[in-house]
Amino acid sequence: MTKRINKADRLIFSALQKAIAAEKIHLCLINSKINIPSSPVYNPWEGLVPLLSPVLLGLILIWAVGIACGITVMTVGIFAASHLARKKLENRLLERAKNKFVSDYQSCCDMWQFGGLVLVKADDKKIGCLAPEGDWKEFVVRYFSDLMTSRPEEAKVVPIEASADEKAA
Repeated sequence: MTKRINKADRLIFSALQKAIAAEKIHLCLINSKINIPSSPVYNPWEGLVPLLSPVLLGLILIWAVGIACGITVMTVGIFAASHLARKKLENRLLERAKNKFVSDYQSCCDMWQFGGLVLVKADDKKIGCLAPEGDWKEFVVRYFSDLMTSRPEEAKVVPIEASADEKAA
């Protein structure tokens, strides 16, 4: 069941989207809390495939070539998967979480309630908001209220031309 959002929440969420898009807010993850099976952004294959691949390849090499070659490939492959692929997997998880977080208001609220997210000001990394204890709406209003506009960005205010009488005066 989706909850109807009021105009204030819509403006706050819009400001959050703009701030993340403009990289004024960094979304950080606490991997031990967000990369678990009950998480809305968890993908079990990302953790399984990098470790399963060298094991299966090693087993095939044990059968085809010999034990020494298979065990060596397994060891090197598991080491590479667990150390070298970790950064790539963390970046994919962050990107997936960021896309889901800014996709719509309900997803944002659901992910915030789940926890494991941290909003950090880009220009002052000491200022942040931790999910679910912190209030992301208050954080956005306090630090990014200038992005809370109800008119589209393209609608710029154009000064009215002074009339001929005013120019003469």
